[in-house]
Amino acid sequence: MMLSNKTLLIVDDDEEIASLTADFLKDRGYTVFTANSAEEAMELLDTNHIDLMVLDIMLPGENGLTLCQRVRQTSKMPIIIISAITGDTERIVGLELGADDYLEKPFNPRELQARIFAIFRRTEDVETAAAPKAQRFEFSGWKLDEATRHLTAPDGVLVHLSSSEFDALLTFVKSPQKPISRDTLGRVLRGAKVDSHDRSIDILISRLRKKLAQTDPSTDFITTVRHQGYLFSQSVTRV
Repeated sequence: MMLSNKTLLIVDDDEEIASLTADFLKDRGYTVFTANSAEEAMELLDTNHIDLMVLDIMLPGENGLTLCQRVRQTSKMPIIIISAITGDTERIVGLELGADDYLEKPFNPRELQARIFAIFRRTEDVETAAAPKAQRFEFSGWKLDEATRHLTAPDGVLVHLSSSEFDALLTFVKSPQKPISRDTLGRVLRGAKVDSHDRSIDILISRLRKKLAQTDPSTDFITTVRHQGYLFSQSVTRV
């Protein structure tokens, strides 16, 4: 995978950490911007194409969670939240607000690099596979386009999905009515197995269910299969 055309934004009020992280990632072929506040981050997002944002929760003024929510309302750009706050609360809130991944401080820069690479790899794999095939899927009046990465509701409204939400739904529609384990979803979304105590996959599925239910509350699209994972319950047609 060519990384030279990937641009990252590191948002952290600790200038030293932001600078060291940026230097590490620049050495791995990325173009990297840094911001020390939500205001600075928004200015950079408005004036530059950013492929992925690494976002600290603790920021002066507007915090990272609020910024994550604001960005997610208009952008599918992957977001990795980082935080020195331990425990599940911030992790869960961040993922529910639309973050694609979460990493606790202090972290090994190589782990951050691996998570960034996994996000780009799955996106590029989908785009490479979709280009010649341009696969589209239909289920219960919904349309999912692998090439454009769009989900269209039965009423014709385009439903906004984050990068992780789209990839999870794509995994389901490619294997409908078959249980898919959390480990399988973890490998698709992160390139690695999911720890048994890690709830990020469950939160992602909950988020996806809510978005589908907002338009079609009468249909249970994704069901939980005990000890096996999740199952997409609807019939799917490839078009």
